[in-house]
Amino acid sequence: MQLVILPVDISSTSNGEAIVSATMCDLAPKLPRLIGVLLDRERHLKRGRFREETMTDLFTGALAAFAGPNLVIQYPVELDTGGDLDLHFWHAESNRSLCVRIQAKRLSAEMNGSQPVKMKHRAYNELLHWPPTGKDYQFRILRDTPNPLVPLYIFYNHESVTLDPEFAGATPGVRGINLAFARDIANELEAKLDAAGSSPRQIKHHKRLSHLRKHFFGIEAILCPVGDWKDEIVPTPELVRVSLRERYRRDRDGADSAGDLDPVFRLLWEPAGVTGLSLDVQRLPDGPSVRLRQRSISVPTITFISGRTSDKRTPFISDDRGSRRS
Repeated sequence: MQLVILPVDISSTSNGEAIVSATMCDLAPKLPRLIGVLLDRERHLKRGRFREETMTDLFTGALAAFAGPNLVIQYPVELDTGGDLDLHFWHAESNRSLCVRIQAKRLSAEMNGSQPVKMKHRAYNELLHWPPTGKDYQFRILRDTPNPLVPLYIFYNHESVTLDPEFAGATPGVRGINLAFARDIANELEAKLDAAGSSPRQIKHHKRLSHLRKHFFGIEAILCPVGDWKDEIVPTPELVRVSLRERYRRDRDGADSAGDLDPVFRLLWEPAGVTGLSLDVQRLPDGPSVRLRQRSISVPTITFISGRTSDKRTPFISDDRGSRRS
């Protein structure tokens, strides 16, 4: 994984619109378009394709434009992390936090060799990945992420797919970036595996975008949650918690259908992170806003620092152009 920093007001979509803007809420609708456009350009590559890591590098790079006293990016010693990412929303004054673990998957290409793939057949082919050194499917490992981490999938989609009549105007919307709760996707994959092992053998197309779309929601849920930001420039853990809880509970409340899972069981399996915030979080050490080769983490980690104080509860960001603590 390489650090890619997108300068403010320089990167553009195909129509010249700036990608990185002044606020998180400016970034939330523009970054999915950048990802979608980039994936569409893959068709012009003579060989290979864009991997999940490339998309996540762009995601991290866009946020790096906000690096400073309110946003710290840490990279582990091992850079090949498969596109996974941790987002840590931390309120320094109250020492409350919410942590999100994201696993990236990209949509299949429009061509399978020399044969075009029908839009309704486009799928996330790597969802049933079994890590070479793992003891189980990757989706189960993510689903069983220990509390208080909230496990999510981040799906990267081509812009041409988001504009196709098959998905354009549908609800939930298909965008260049979509999120989904790991348990919802895991339930679909367990059903697919059960069907494949049944007698007679059944085939379920539960890796397809057309099937999984019902679980999707937008990245604004974590980058631009609705509510009173109280002059913060990054979302607070409480705002993100409420935002994720609303999306997790939407099928029980009748706003959308998130699948066939019994609402009672869905509530019982509600991630602890969307029920309440963690307390007594270990303080982020003093240091620069971008930190390489950090041995204390296993995947790239972005910490959003709200509730900054003027005392030692708030870490000193050494490359901050302003005061020691602002």
